[in-house]
Amino acid sequence: MITDTQKQIAATKAKLEALEKKAAAEISKKLTNLHKTVGFASRAELIDALQSLEGPTRGRKPKAAAKRGRPAAKKRAKRTKITEELKAAVIEAVKAGKKGAAVAKEFGISIPSLQNIKKAAGLTKARGKK
Repeated sequence: MITDTQKQIAATKAKLEALEKKAAAEISKKLTNLHKTVGFASRAELIDALQSLEGPTRGRKPKAAAKRGRPAAKKRAKRTKITEELKAAVIEAVKAGKKGAAVAKEFGISIPSLQNIKKAAGLTKARGKK
């Protein structure tokens, strides 16, 4: 049993569908002649003109970080070459009682590199077994 309300809903849906088709046809017609409306001889000329507006990044997508408004990732610091002279200087600084982080910063090396130098020089204590 179909009620009057259901009939009205069906009729409204049919009207909506007809209006959507009409709107799609109008948009299609406008797009088909858009190049003439803005003064270009062909669609290809319009497309070329639009692509030239994109600038030097044409064809490339923005990086995800920049797209989300975040700054780009920092560049890595250049690695310090660990020479025998550097190792000797680091060992002297550690023996002088300086803290590990301060020594690493002073010589431009990472803390794990500092720990490796200390271990190779025998300046670390072995962990006790559990």
